[in-house]
Amino acid sequence: MQWLDEASQEYNGLADVVRGLPAAAYFDADRYQRELERIWRRNWIYVARSRDLADLPHHGVRVQEWRGFTFVALSDDPPPFAASFDVPITRLDAWPLEELTVAHVLTKTIRCNWKIFWENYNECLHCPGVHPQLSRLVPIYGRGLLEERDDPNWRQNADDPDPRFKGGLRRGASSWSSDGQLTGQPFANLSQEDRSLGAVYLTQVPSVFIVAHADYVRVVRLRPMGPEHTELRVEYLFSPESLASPGFDMDNVVEFTNIVMSEDAAVCELNQMGLHAAPHAAGVVMPEEYVIRQFHQWIESQLAEK
Repeated sequence: MQWLDEASQEYNGLADVVRGLPAAAYFDADRYQRELERIWRRNWIYVARSRDLADLPHHGVRVQEWRGFTFVALSDDPPPFAASFDVPITRLDAWPLEELTVAHVLTKTIRCNWKIFWENYNECLHCPGVHPQLSRLVPIYGRGLLEERDDPNWRQNADDPDPRFKGGLRRGASSWSSDGQLTGQPFANLSQEDRSLGAVYLTQVPSVFIVAHADYVRVVRLRPMGPEHTELRVEYLFSPESLASPGFDMDNVVEFTNIVMSEDAAVCELNQMGLHAAPHAAGVVMPEEYVIRQFHQWIESQLAEK
């Protein structure tokens, strides 16, 4: 496989279309067991907000508490905690994570392998056709892109501040919600850049991603339930001030993100069914899916370790 020169700070994507994982990697029972042993039982796994848990160590597992979140590892030698995230954990320093309260929980089981969900999460080629409402809120998603430099011709619009090219919320919007407006009290210490982005992601495979918005934080936990079933648990975290505000109603947020999650669940399940098609041997990874390629490489490296 060829990678573009990262030092050039040009296009993010792959230079070539490359082969994906074999179809059986998403439903073979033996492969699934190996992934449980070498990935899920070796890495840090998000459990829940610390205040919602009884004491864990006495159960003989490694426990890591970080800013109100509790993680466990079943391995004696898990990877360094901070290094297991995709970006520095200090990226969310402006959000008062320790102070937030879980105001709502949504749980859903989708009929797909856990890797299918992560692949969906790591690309936006599906966004224009699958997420019309989200694509209106985040205009660059409507172009099938996650970031400015996912476009091989990004320099043509480098001086245009339009969110269609730079990313972030549409003009006039303030958060991820049905009407694009704030639901909770806005967090006081966010930069203007973070407010414009609308969503800042912190990801730790295999089990969780955290999405920090201007007025709330969303935590999505994955749990494999079998080779072709994955449980999603979505926690909505708001400040105590928001929850105490007269007339506070989180439906504006919950309904919007439930629509997006349901859309993703539907296409993940279709993807899973397609993997069983008799002629299908393996998919391809498109140039824009460079993060999926990195995910596949991480999977294979984990399985290769003894």
